[in-house]
Amino acid sequence: MTIQWTLIASFLYLELFIIILLILPFISARIWKYILRFHLWEAIGEKANTYFMVFLMVLVLFLLDSVREMVKYTGKHPHDYEVELQTNMKLYRSQRNYYIAGMALFFSLVIRRLAMLILAEYDLISKIEEAMKKALKATEDLGKIMREDKLEEQKNPSSGKFIEEIKGLENLLEFKANELKSSEQNLEVLKMRSTEISEKCKEILEEIGKLKAKTES
Repeated sequence: MTIQWTLIASFLYLELFIIILLILPFISARIWKYILRFHLWEAIGEKANTYFMVFLMVLVLFLLDSVREMVKYTGKHPHDYEVELQTNMKLYRSQRNYYIAGMALFFSLVIRRLAMLILAEYDLISKIEEAMKKALKATEDLGKIMREDKLEEQKNPSSGKFIEEIKGLENLLEFKANELKSSEQNLEVLKMRSTEISEKCKEILEEIGKLKAKTES
């Protein structure tokens, strides 16, 4: 195995080890957050995507080279035994390199995705904890206010009766306002009816005047 393929195979084993660490259940997202957001990673974080894309391009080039070697030595059946043995050996190496490059490329994407999911999980857990703290604080404040109201009511019982009287007056005022509104509506109806009656009376008076004029003539 040449040096470049030895390096890629070593990196493949390293990726497999990292994936096993990432999926271990006893390592929490909080610990991974501190590891993945270490100061050294933050220093290179701005160019991390560029480095990752360059590395993926290198793996893709090695993958394509292994595919080219596979196509080159596939389907050849020389009559010489030694030549056939060399051809099969090169085909086996190209297939081995193909699997090494393909798995290294796949594991790189898996590690990137796992790291993103772990950081997202930690952010979600942090937001939930913050929301829980706010909810507990709001509950405590509400309980404190209710206790203070009860103590105030016990110290000054008339205040509770006064509040009830105010509510009763408000309800009575609302009831009277509704009655006034309905009375105004009834008054409008009566005005319209009186107008219609007055118009009919005028018409009747006019008819009576016409009949008188006819009888006198």
